[in-house]
Amino acid sequence: MNCTVLNLADFEAALKTRYLGRGANECHEEIDSTNTRAANLAALDAASGTVIMARSQSAGRGRQGRQWVTPLDAGLAFSAILRPNLPLNKLPLVTLAAGNAVCRAATATCGVKLGLKWVNDLTAQGKKVGGILAEKPVKALIIGIGINIRLNRAELPEEIKDRVDWLENLAGMPVDANLLAAALCQSLEEELDKLEEAQYQTVIEDWKKNSVTLGKTIKATYGGAEIVGVAKDIGDSGALIVEKAGGEIVELSAGEISIRMADGSYC
Repeated sequence: MNCTVLNLADFEAALKTRYLGRGANECHEEIDSTNTRAANLAALDAASGTVIMARSQSAGRGRQGRQWVTPLDAGLAFSAILRPNLPLNKLPLVTLAAGNAVCRAATATCGVKLGLKWVNDLTAQGKKVGGILAEKPVKALIIGIGINIRLNRAELPEEIKDRVDWLENLAGMPVDANLLAAALCQSLEEELDKLEEAQYQTVIEDWKKNSVTLGKTIKATYGGAEIVGVAKDIGDSGALIVEKAGGEIVELSAGEISIRMADGSYC
């Protein structure tokens, strides 16, 4: 496969969507954060479905303010401006829907099966491959997705060298970022359609099939306290349902916790 660098012409030519990716999209060689740029455009009433991408990102964000840096052409930094017609209590399901979408897009583009670690991490074989960050500034919901495509393990910081992976390494073949982004738009649009049609449980059940969290004993930092229990299920609005050793059931909401497996491993 001959892979071109991420660019609007090839991305838009590959689209098969009704509205996602059909706005005044942007593709930057370098940017601080695609989510920040998308939020700024949303405040100026940019159309729903507008996509902001970058070949490199210097100040991307993960949950709880963690930094996500994308070196030039090492991954896909992708943000979409969305205005889904959803009840407020169902907005957290957009993150689960985005996880489902990335899993389908990765399989369709390069045959890689990714796992989903609640609530927003993309994993493979116990290593992080990417992440999802949903933010709701004024006038829109911004869904940001970062996916590692090609990295040089020798150049990675020692503390993460054995904890991350990337699509080309997993697939054993080149991965075209334009085709990946277009496939992501298609699958994300399909997932959003399900939510707007109130097929909430379908989205949740599909997420559970991709989960690497459910059924595992986890440690969660929640409200300053550590909770140890088994991740049992996903609630109607996307909360993680955990059963503690004594049988007590706790529902954990996104943005409030940090999860590791009981042995301290990532997933």
